[in-house]
Amino acid sequence: MGVKTLKESSTGTDNNLNLVRLIAAFMVMYMHSLALCQANQEADLMYTLTFHKALSGQVGVDIFFVISGFLIYRSYERKNNILSFLKARFLRIWPLLAAFILVTAFILGPAFTTLTREEYFAGNINEYLLNLLFISGDNRLPGVFANHINKSSNGSIWTLQYEVICYLLVLVFVPICKKYKKAIFALVACSAFVYLFFTYSPESESLIPLSRVALRNMGRLTMEFEIGAMYYIYSDKILLSFKYFLIAVAGIIVFPIFFDYEIAFAIFGAYIVMYVGFGYYGISKLYNKVGDISYGVYVLSFFVQQRLIDILGKSPDGYQVLRMDPYQNLWLTTVIVLPLSFLSWHLFEKQLLKLK
Repeated sequence: MGVKTLKESSTGTDNNLNLVRLIAAFMVMYMHSLALCQANQEADLMYTLTFHKALSGQVGVDIFFVISGFLIYRSYERKNNILSFLKARFLRIWPLLAAFILVTAFILGPAFTTLTREEYFAGNINEYLLNLLFISGDNRLPGVFANHINKSSNGSIWTLQYEVICYLLVLVFVPICKKYKKAIFALVACSAFVYLFFTYSPESESLIPLSRVALRNMGRLTMEFEIGAMYYIYSDKILLSFKYFLIAVAGIIVFPIFFDYEIAFAIFGAYIVMYVGFGYYGISKLYNKVGDISYGVYVLSFFVQQRLIDILGKSPDGYQVLRMDPYQNLWLTTVIVLPLSFLSWHLFEKQLLKLK
């Protein structure tokens, strides 16, 4: 069989994208196990492989945004209906997030807090509830995980506000790029500039009412999203070749030695994602019958990891800070979260998507 274009390979639903997204979610979970259990992210395998430039969870999030850029751009271009597009995006991303925020705030939080019920609700949970509006407020709940290295109740959902921003950007740049395809390169360049400027420029007082971290994340994640969109726009020109795949693998290994990892991922990593994602292998035929459970794994895993530390963690240093073996935490979380995500997809998420 000859080399196919990306457009030919991405036709239909026979692909590995669901599996790739699940792997990305596990990369985030793996990074969190090291951070939450031991505060030892230097032990992250990806940190070593990228010459101390990136963590597994960082790469996992990049994978999500590249895939999202390709699929979301395609979705809006095909529908060309703003209300239908926004409804579909809302039904995919908000209901599970809302269920998680409300259950953790009003059921699990009061059950697991070290405070009395009155003290818990007297505390400030309004900041936590702002996550319902895709505003990354305080992810802590009063008295919950108070003796942990990281006291957050969910350190994953901060990316969702950037995902929503990218959805809104699509409404602007799809009409432009349909007329002027090369405009996507200008968009990528602008996002790359924002990312690089707020990563490497000297600290200074900004006139923009956003932190440097927020602006850096904005540049980084919109850049990866736009790269995914670029692959869709030029899908009829891009060949999915094993030779190019090997070049991309070499590039993602060597480039970070000399320059920024996120730029390396945009140049080389995105091609790897497309090559692997739009292949189709036997394991994906089996896994695709399970359903798209990656979002459930992404949203639910952090709280489960923290709760396991509550139950199994110890304080060897005598300072009341709980620690746990990160790999024990990882496999136990997997055993718990996979069935929960399966049920969430089939009984909740999938059913709501029928309303699109």
